Amino acid sequence: MSSFSNVLDVTKPDFDVDAYVVKLLREKTLDGLVKEEEEMVSAVRRLDSDVHQIVYENYNKFLTATNTVRKIQDEFTQLDSEMKSLSQSMSSISSLIGSLDGVLGEKRDDILQLGSSYKVVNSLKHIFDLPHVLQSEFDERNYGEVLRMFKLAEESLDQYKDVPTVQSVLQKSKKIYDMTENQLMDQLRNPASGAELVSEAVDLLLTIGRDEDEVQKVLLKCSEQSLREDLKELSTNHSDVLDLVDKASESFIPNLTLIATTHDRLFEEKRGELLTVLRTEMNSLHALVSKVFLSSSDAKDCSIVVRALDRYFRKISTCRHVIPGFDFLPLTIELINAVSKHEIDLSLTRIKEELRNALNEVRKSLINEEKDLSALANKIEQVFVHQVKVEKIDVTFANLPPDEFRQSFALNAHERLLVQAFHKFAELGDEYEAGAGEVRFIDPRVLLVFAVALQHLSNKSAVYLLNLCREQFSLSPEEGLTDIAVVTSEVKTRAQKLVRCYAEKTGLSMGEALIKGCTMLVQPSATPSSVRASVRRLGEDMAACDSELASLLGGDTKPKDTRVNRRPITTALDAARDSLWCERIDFHLQIHFNRASIITAVVKVVLKIFIESIRLQTYSKFGVEQVQVDCYYLQRSLAALVSDEVVVNSMVDQALSSALKRCQDPVLVHPSRLAQLCEQPPANRPSSQASSLGY
Repeated sequence: MSSFSNVLDVTKPDFDVDAYVVKLLREKTLDGLVKEEEEMVSAVRRLDSDVHQIVYENYNKFLTATNTVRKIQDEFTQLDSEMKSLSQSMSSISSLIGSLDGVLGEKRDDILQLGSSYKVVNSLKHIFDLPHVLQSEFDERNYGEVLRMFKLAEESLDQYKDVPTVQSVLQKSKKIYDMTENQLMDQLRNPASGAELVSEAVDLLLTIGRDEDEVQKVLLKCSEQSLREDLKELSTNHSDVLDLVDKASESFIPNLTLIATTHDRLFEEKRGELLTVLRTEMNSLHALVSKVFLSSSDAKDCSIVVRALDRYFRKISTCRHVIPGFDFLPLTIELINAVSKHEIDLSLTRIKEELRNALNEVRKSLINEEKDLSALANKIEQVFVHQVKVEKIDVTFANLPPDEFRQSFALNAHERLLVQAFHKFAELGDEYEAGAGEVRFIDPRVLLVFAVALQHLSNKSAVYLLNLCREQFSLSPEEGLTDIAVVTSEVKTRAQKLVRCYAEKTGLSMGEALIKGCTMLVQPSATPSSVRASVRRLGEDMAACDSELASLLGGDTKPKDTRVNRRPITTALDAARDSLWCERIDFHLQIHFNRASIITAVVKVVLKIFIESIRLQTYSKFGVEQVQVDCYYLQRSLAALVSDEVVVNSMVDQALSSALKRCQDPVLVHPSRLAQLCEQPPANRPSSQASSLGY
């Protein structure tokens, strides 16, 4: 049993890949296998990142060691040359001493005394030159050399401090020493001092015995001021969020890590005070970065924001490894989640703006006599699909545990972005249906194109987009997701409202033109000779509308055979009797997205307006005959377009019946003459016989 478990343990040398895969396939479902794969990929990426970090650190150490070895080799080569030269010089000196020994042997004692006197004089010369030497080193900023030389000379000079000349030299040297010490303290306090100068100043001050607590407090204060200066520069000098993060990565964060390293090297036991200062300043940086991230107002900058966020996350992760006990990763993860929500909200606003722009382009295209309505509807749908489609981006923080980022982001992408985008699209449909503001006088065809785009979206693209999002982020309905049926139902409802609004506005426009043409006609003085021009024009407009719908929605545009066995109305009694049995017309039936259903809705509105206009007037004998001719023409031209010609027959009968009821002595045209009259062109009549009633 132990050997079998070793075979299935990835960390054991006896691990068997095939056995492990067979075990997974046997025990786990498809979702479990997908989850297992994602966990393995995440683990591999983490290990790969750690390996890269270790390789990078070892490479730096290797380069440093190589440079050190090369430098030592060069120094040994130079030292070997100098030793050879020294050996030759010593040999020459030895031979000279041997030759001089015989010559100066008799005066050896005098020479020794002279040499001793020379050393004393030379020492006195160096003592008197000490203040000048120290001042020269001080001016050249060799503060370490000043301190070293004074400490060496002080021990000897203290023995002769009672001598006025020596005392003067000592005082001058002490003054320069004090100036050097003060300069080191100033260098430590100056926030503009670099890290190397600060480290040198601390080392020298501790070397000469300066109080350790005082130096440590000054170092912390100086570090705090330096970090605040960096923050001040960052807050006023950045072009965008990526520029801010880049500059913080080049100045503030390296400065912070160097301060921590220097302090730990010198004052390791006082690390708590250091962490307090670093946390305070890091909180200020985090607040500044958060403010800039969350102040972004353009969704087009989303890619820049994501790059900056990834770079900032990597820098903070590095700080956590470099400075033990200094972990700002939780705050950074909170920022990532907040920025993702902010960018989703911006993207939602941008989606609505892009859709509004696409609809405005459709309006302009229709003004410019664009005929391809299907292409316009596809354009609106594609704009929406392109805007809401979520693309996967390879970023470091995507490898965080699911409960820290991925899970919340996936839910936000589905609910706050995708579902809300459909809702905003539907709200835009409500705006166009209401017809307020700038869309008050739009071409009704815009409503039709918009409705068709919504219908296509609900039938196919909506399901595809929602399922794609769920697959990309491994979401399941148990996580509280909005049901796909709810989204598609909302979109279909808006499409239905828009197509009904299109039918009403188109029918109203055609009906108004029909009534205006009828009321402006002259009083007929004889039996009608043809169909009125406005009625004939209505038939042409209906045919054009039918052709547009056919090109947009498909369907046969060839007129169907409308010959039916209808008993013609020949008397007023027939009209009164038929009005009792005419079909009831429902104006609120659902409009289907096909040519016949939409054109039927338009015809209902037009004929209803025609009927109501007839009911507002009274007619003469010839006026009723004209209405009969017009009704026959409308029945013949419109019945071929609608899905149910009973609707046209019933409403035309109502119109004629209403005209008969409003005439004292009605006489109808014989049915055999109606077809002949419908083929006649409209006659020109003198305008002097115009009547306010129209007949």
